[in-house]
Amino acid sequence: MRKLTIVFMFALLLPYIGSAQRYLGIATSNWSGTNGMYLNPANIADSRHKFTIDLFSVNLGVNNNMAEFKDGISGMFNLSDSINASDIFAFDNSKSEFSLLLPYVEIRGPGAMVSINSKHSIAISTRVRVINQFHNFNQDLYRNLVDQSFRNAPGQPVYAIRANEFNLTTHAWSEIGLSYGGVIYDGGKHFVKGGITLRYLRGSAYLSFTSDGLSATAYPTSDSMVLSNTNISYGSNVANGSFGSDFSDLIKGNGRGFGGDIGFVYEWRPDAGSEKYKYDMDGETGVINRGMNKYKLRVSAAVTDFGSIKYSDNNFTTNIRTIAGQTAVIKGSELIDSISNYNDLRTYAANNNLAVDSGTNNATSTLVLPTSIVASVDYHAVSNLYVNAMFVGNMASRTKYGNSVYGQFTLTPRWDTRVFSAGIPLTYDFLTQSLKYGLGLRVGGFFLGSDDLAGVFGDAKGVNFYFGAYVPFNYKKPKDSDGDKISNRKDKCKHEKGIWEEMGCPSKDRDGDGILDIDDRCPDVAGSKTANGCPDADLDGVADAEDRCPNEAGLPAMAGCPDRDADGVADIDDNCPDVPGLAQYKGCPDTDNDGLPDNEDKCPEKPGPLANEGCPDTDNDGIADHMDKCPDVAGTQENYGCPEVAVEVKKRLAFAATAIQFDLGKASIKSSSNKILDEIVQILKDYPDYNMTIDGYTDNTGRAERNLELSKERASSVRDYFISKGIDANRLMADGHGDANPVASNKTRAGRAKNRRVEMDLKLKP
Repeated sequence: MRKLTIVFMFALLLPYIGSAQRYLGIATSNWSGTNGMYLNPANIADSRHKFTIDLFSVNLGVNNNMAEFKDGISGMFNLSDSINASDIFAFDNSKSEFSLLLPYVEIRGPGAMVSINSKHSIAISTRVRVINQFHNFNQDLYRNLVDQSFRNAPGQPVYAIRANEFNLTTHAWSEIGLSYGGVIYDGGKHFVKGGITLRYLRGSAYLSFTSDGLSATAYPTSDSMVLSNTNISYGSNVANGSFGSDFSDLIKGNGRGFGGDIGFVYEWRPDAGSEKYKYDMDGETGVINRGMNKYKLRVSAAVTDFGSIKYSDNNFTTNIRTIAGQTAVIKGSELIDSISNYNDLRTYAANNNLAVDSGTNNATSTLVLPTSIVASVDYHAVSNLYVNAMFVGNMASRTKYGNSVYGQFTLTPRWDTRVFSAGIPLTYDFLTQSLKYGLGLRVGGFFLGSDDLAGVFGDAKGVNFYFGAYVPFNYKKPKDSDGDKISNRKDKCKHEKGIWEEMGCPSKDRDGDGILDIDDRCPDVAGSKTANGCPDADLDGVADAEDRCPNEAGLPAMAGCPDRDADGVADIDDNCPDVPGLAQYKGCPDTDNDGLPDNEDKCPEKPGPLANEGCPDTDNDGIADHMDKCPDVAGTQENYGCPEVAVEVKKRLAFAATAIQFDLGKASIKSSSNKILDEIVQILKDYPDYNMTIDGYTDNTGRAERNLELSKERASSVRDYFISKGIDANRLMADGHGDANPVASNKTRAGRAKNRRVEMDLKLKP
């Protein structure tokens, strides 16, 4: 059997995927050269590299959703001359269909990347890729072909093979790409960049089967299978489809096409303007350190591998199908022996009720690339520790000639510095529905690693590894051995602190004060170190020429003056130098926050308007509370802030003096007087800030001593009545005056009646 037949069948013997892994252990590093460009071309914008030269990298791997290594990958190196799949792999019988890529080989380089400036970067890349992919292949059919133990198992039953759409594509091609990455928006905290890669594709060789379904019954013990329905499209550019060709056909490269990647990156840079990202060097200040990562969070999204390769010259397509209403009986061993070329295949098919088209030479076939979407979030946790979360999903058609990827989600914590990176990718593979782990290491421009290490130790469905080298030229802060902010490259006195004007060498000391002119603010006048070479009599660090208090040590922030109360107002300007205050009040406090400093505030603990010298006026009568005898009731200036007693009230009080009636010769009040007394009670309630005097009087009838006593008793009776109505006793002062102070003549009856009275008057509380 010819070479290509052997290669094809050997592929069938390895039920594994050469996964399209993406160097996730190191590709997410900010110093990974162009490796990150294959995840998103925008990654080369604002790169940590000035430029890089890509030497080479190789990526190989296997993985699948059906079988595990029995003894790890080492089992593949302990094979006898008789190859049997079950000797190496433990199959999962629960899987009716499987998908795989075998092999996946990727070789990158040579290439280069250049940062034109802080906003624009370009790269040239080259790559060779080989993918052999099975998608939705029937396990029973597959094992019947490659696993003799399966076919010869005792009591192996007859089984039905049902397969939906499936695809088998082997494709080898090379690429040369031109990439551009640029900054779209730089808003300080918010930073956006975009990138695109355009590739010219040169297809070398392909072999592709696609089918809309297969129905068959297999008889393993007789190595036979009865096909009731199948329809397979086949295409290849290898010697018109002949499996008997030489490998020279593989390098003719008659496929042509274009493809590429496009992506965008958003970075959140909360400290973008921080001084930690800047330095002074070689006479420039505030130079941005492009060797440092500034983002806290980076969000990336890209579509990779869009495009296709078209084959036309020396291209062959055909169709294999069952004949309507008939079945085909084939034997696996006979089929393999009959496919060294298509003439033999057609003859075998015709003898077994299968139809094979004569085929079309120089037909046109288009092979799609494994287009995928790549989305990630990169979080700068702390120091040099980062965590990257990435999703890869397929966007390519699986029913056309071509290849596709399988989805995965990867979480990669990594330690990332300019010299060294270490990442541990933890991947959930949607194809195998399993968790993988890996390790990626980079030292300078040399790297190696794996995104799937499990197969090395066995009991896993895959393994992959990669390694490579590139030459990085990184952005970094220039070396400055003596710390004089002149780089070693330009410093003529590398081990002695100097000045830029002297190219790093020390300056002279013209005034002889021991301070070099470069550090001396007053190079022609001898001064003190405390004031950088200027005179400073009080040695407070403020030069005398700038010191408001040159003979008294103070604070630089206070222009050389002291601030005893540490309120930010120099004592020379502080009206309250021993009490912390506010600058707007010349260093005095304003305890009640009423806008008047305590030293001018008559009520420093109670807020009040400036018109009242800082005192409140609760009743808004224009008289401050501290001077207002009635602070809760609006009054008049003449009445010390209390309301004036209304004229009507005074009349009622005067009327009451004559209207209150007592029992003859007694102090008891007649009930007919209660109405007028109740009116007076209401007056007292209406004027709560007033006290009342109650003065009793009699006429001159009878003994003077008795009259005096009776007048006192009657005044007290009125007072007691008011108290009984809820009036505070402290507001009432009662007294009697006998026949003193008559208001009319006692010689007449009418005059004596007027003299028998109780006078009441309202007086402000003291």
